[in-house]
Amino acid sequence: MRSVFRALFVLAVSVAVFSCVLAKDVDAKHAMRDLDDVFSKSDTKAREKIIGKLEGDTLDLAAAEAARAHALQLQREAPRKLPKLDEAFEGALDYQYEVVTRKTTYKTFALLDLPDGLSKDKPAPLLIGLHSDLGTGWREMQALRTCSRYAPELKDCIIACPNALNRGNTADDPRENTSGAREYFGWGPKREGIDSVFNLIDKLLAEYNIDRDRVYLEGGPGMGSEAVFHLAMLRPSQFAAICVRDSLPPLYYTDLEPKADLDALRKAGTLGEQKVEFPWVECYRNTAVFWVHGDDDKTAPTAHAHQARDAMKDAGVPLEYIEYEGGHASGSTPTIAKALQGCVKVKRNPLPVSITARGVREDKASLGNGRNYWVEITKESYQGKKGDWPYQIFAGGKVTVTADKETNTLTITTDDVKEIRVYLTDDLLYLDREIKLVVNGKERTATATRELKTLAETASNFTPTGEAYTAVLTINT
Repeated sequence: MRSVFRALFVLAVSVAVFSCVLAKDVDAKHAMRDLDDVFSKSDTKAREKIIGKLEGDTLDLAAAEAARAHALQLQREAPRKLPKLDEAFEGALDYQYEVVTRKTTYKTFALLDLPDGLSKDKPAPLLIGLHSDLGTGWREMQALRTCSRYAPELKDCIIACPNALNRGNTADDPRENTSGAREYFGWGPKREGIDSVFNLIDKLLAEYNIDRDRVYLEGGPGMGSEAVFHLAMLRPSQFAAICVRDSLPPLYYTDLEPKADLDALRKAGTLGEQKVEFPWVECYRNTAVFWVHGDDDKTAPTAHAHQARDAMKDAGVPLEYIEYEGGHASGSTPTIAKALQGCVKVKRNPLPVSITARGVREDKASLGNGRNYWVEITKESYQGKKGDWPYQIFAGGKVTVTADKETNTLTITTDDVKEIRVYLTDDLLYLDREIKLVVNGKERTATATRELKTLAETASNFTPTGEAYTAVLTINT
């Protein structure tokens, strides 16, 4: 027995010594060279191989701050040359790209308007316009051009209006479909629709010098703005502000059966009398919302819009709600332009100190990465079982995390969330000190280590949103 214990002791000491040898502080120059090596590779596997070699490399405060600043700069490096585009319609440019999904790859396109004097050396704001269910990318582009007469700030933006993917009985190539063809995928929640927007944004970020603190989403009435509300929750740290009209944020009707005919209730004018819940509006607390809505909207009932508006204000959402006289989708161009003008003036706060994150279901029908700025939901519970109604209407759990640097505290409240990952920098907390965790009212402590590998991974993986972190904590809630 003694020999066994002796062997185990020697093994434990060896592991400890080996770990000490592996773990080493690196200076800022060393860290920046390693980051240069990571970003020199465009292939994902090649990057992962370099990042893997950084295991054990730690950073002090000065090195972490310098290396993180360098990583953020590498994310924003302008392309060497702008892509060549063909003219499509009346000065709009034909921007073709691929939508990569789990099963296949679709070829599609967006129409682009580029600002005068666009340069690879000058960051430009980006505005993505999503058309309505009977619209097209060209119609949305026309609408935005008309709005620019009243909101000249739009002319400073790269404006991209994609065509929603048409599948089912329509042609594979969206350009072969007649104007106004119903969208089978639309903009989501099916994966193809969501990816058609996010893949477009990622490609534009890679090919143009875009100001990552000024990326905006705008949607047409109904389908377009429903998607804007939804997509802003799935990648919240991407957008400085959103502009929606004649639509409602994600919701569920508490008293209706799953297969209830909502269109029949709309036609009868009674949908607005149904009980409705908006359980995720807190997720917009760090995204400015500019919302235009008719005071007699039967399609997206005005009564429900008022309920969502009030819930957003109670949650501290930066909201400007503009109501006009009229029914669904009848707002005037000056009214819509006013909202757009406010929208494109907002700059994103890349590191808010309080985050509310919404989870997604395991079947990924709602998609998203479960991450909201520096908070990521990694394990959650679900209402009901897969296939039944409660499971379908609840999109998973919700968590709010607040960082208080003065007391070096993370305060966490959860609803159906089992585990979260929190990415940190010294701007949020003092990472050299013990961190107090208050999880659902109960206190405990944690410590964080600044790691070069964490910085390289987050800088590489979070390039589309322009984020990078130096430490990470996994917290069981």
